Amino acid sequence: MILQKSINKVIYIFVLITTLLSASQSVYGEEINEEAKDEILIITSYSSDTKYTYDNITAFISAYQEKGGKLPIVVENMNITSLAQAPQWPKIVEGIIGKHPKIRLLVLLGGEAWYSFLQLEDSSYRKIPTICAMASRYSIEVPSPDIDIKTYEPVSVDVIERMKPFNIQACFSYEYNLDKGISLMKDFYPKMKHLAFISDNTYNGLIQYALIKKKIQSHPELGSTFIDGRKSTLDMAVKQLKGVPDNSVILIGIWRIDCREMAYVNNSAYAFTNARPLLPTFSLTSSGIGYWAIGGYVPNYSGVAQRMAQKAYEVVDLNDTTHPELVTLSNEYKFDAKKLEELGFAKKQLPENSTVINVTPSFFEAYKVEVQTAIAIILTLLLGLIVSLYYYFKTKILSNHLEESTQQLRADKKKLEESEVELLLAKNQAEEASRMKSAFVSNMSHEVRTPLNAIVGFSSLLINSVQCNKEQEEYASIIQTNSNLLLQLINDILDVSRLESGKLQFTYEWCDIVAHCQSMIMLVNQNKTKQIDIRLETHLESYILYTDPLRLQQIIMNLLNNSVKFTPDGGEIVLSFEPDKTNQFVRFTVTDTGCGIPEEKQQQVFDRFEKLNEFVQGTGLGLSICKLTIQHMGGNIWIDNSYKTGARFIFSHPIKNPEIKES
Repeated sequence: MILQKSINKVIYIFVLITTLLSASQSVYGEEINEEAKDEILIITSYSSDTKYTYDNITAFISAYQEKGGKLPIVVENMNITSLAQAPQWPKIVEGIIGKHPKIRLLVLLGGEAWYSFLQLEDSSYRKIPTICAMASRYSIEVPSPDIDIKTYEPVSVDVIERMKPFNIQACFSYEYNLDKGISLMKDFYPKMKHLAFISDNTYNGLIQYALIKKKIQSHPELGSTFIDGRKSTLDMAVKQLKGVPDNSVILIGIWRIDCREMAYVNNSAYAFTNARPLLPTFSLTSSGIGYWAIGGYVPNYSGVAQRMAQKAYEVVDLNDTTHPELVTLSNEYKFDAKKLEELGFAKKQLPENSTVINVTPSFFEAYKVEVQTAIAIILTLLLGLIVSLYYYFKTKILSNHLEESTQQLRADKKKLEESEVELLLAKNQAEEASRMKSAFVSNMSHEVRTPLNAIVGFSSLLINSVQCNKEQEEYASIIQTNSNLLLQLINDILDVSRLESGKLQFTYEWCDIVAHCQSMIMLVNQNKTKQIDIRLETHLESYILYTDPLRLQQIIMNLLNNSVKFTPDGGEIVLSFEPDKTNQFVRFTVTDTGCGIPEEKQQQVFDRFEKLNEFVQGTGLGLSICKLTIQHMGGNIWIDNSYKTGARFIFSHPIKNPEIKES
């Protein structure tokens, strides 16, 4: 089975190479005779990881065309086979670009292509709009030919810095995170004391070697062994791996080319696995996950082709070159389900948002179509049986009860006729009651308020204009006070009636509630008969609210006057408000230091004619009117039961848009 997979992959690679070579001209081939046209040129390093390269190129071309891209796309391969060719790479790229005089966009795939292009010194190359992808952000300097590659100690450099002089429109690089990788290894193997890192004799392998060599210095608690493909054949690397300590963990970077420049497909994985089968293996790059490595914290390579296509469309077809996109791809935790199960980690809690591959499907997942078909057949047969039985018994029951139903219908008809007469009578009575209520309310409005207004007016005139003795003044004052109370009762009853019937008019307008509240505080202070400190507290100098000022004043004045009744001399009453933009409400609060309201009666105070103290003057309708009014305006009112040193009423008023319709 393993041999067959290897043969299939070799055949796939051969077909892939043939396809790409036939789609493009060789670097040293003949010039194309046709007249040059604008085009998108892709230069790929053409490393041995051809499937990844081919898949990304194919996905890029498809996505670009789906977006409406019009330019032809040409693929050229550097045909890199050895790290020893590195000094010639810039000339190869220069030769490829020279064959394409009308490049609208250059796409570089792979670290070798990046490095080679960034070595070109002619200013004309720095003007070409370029996209870079499929390589690490951190690269290395390729040594000169007179330096032995086996003893060369590369230094990791940031490629993004090197790109600044060039016209880089997009760079989709990835970055290896050794710190999180080591943290993951220790989570699985707490006794880990040694790290064995495997990298091959390629440019990418050398980049990984330089990066890990630098990063491992921040982990002095770990010993390290570098199995370096520049110095070792596969056999030598296997022997070196056999010699690492038992408390080691293997970290695989890449191994496809050894020091003799021999390429391997899967043979290296099998050789390393058999060398130390009990040593756990993790991956730095995703290489080995799926048949050798447990997993790792690796770059997330998905979606790069689509992002390249979007940027290509913007640059080439929309002529937008003002938004360069230099992106480091995110990393992800990736695991092999079979390895987790094999090593006893099947039930281990993996990091959040981990990707797991090679998951063995359940029986129902493996035979989903067959199971669904069988269930559908069974359900169909069962449904047919149920329907047949249903209609059989239904017919029998209908036949047996047909006569009874007829008799019942006759009886029901008679009851309906009687009910119709009763409903008609009740309807007439309800309409009559409604007319009587309307007439009563109308009479209250016109017949009661008119004499009351006269009594209030003339009693006030009597007090203010007629010379009376103290006893007469006291009698006139009593008349005026009780007339005002009676008038207030009538007004409250009318307000409740209008609110319940929906006939009370609301007129909305923009109102500065800071000034409005200050006016109400001044009015209450003028009319109070007790030594009470009544004040407004707010940090706002002005706040404009879309409201009905008259109804808002009615609510606040009712609450303030109610607090004055139950607050003794020396107490205080505080009116405050606070806008809540998150919930789109303004919250008003009236707090006093009076006798408070028992918790068991806090819900009753909003009922009509409900009074906590029967000896205190008042109609018992004020709080009920407050509740009906604020609910009509879209808010609510309640008592703060956590406040124990008096009473605190809170109501919310919605922050409405000016488009609100008046009702």
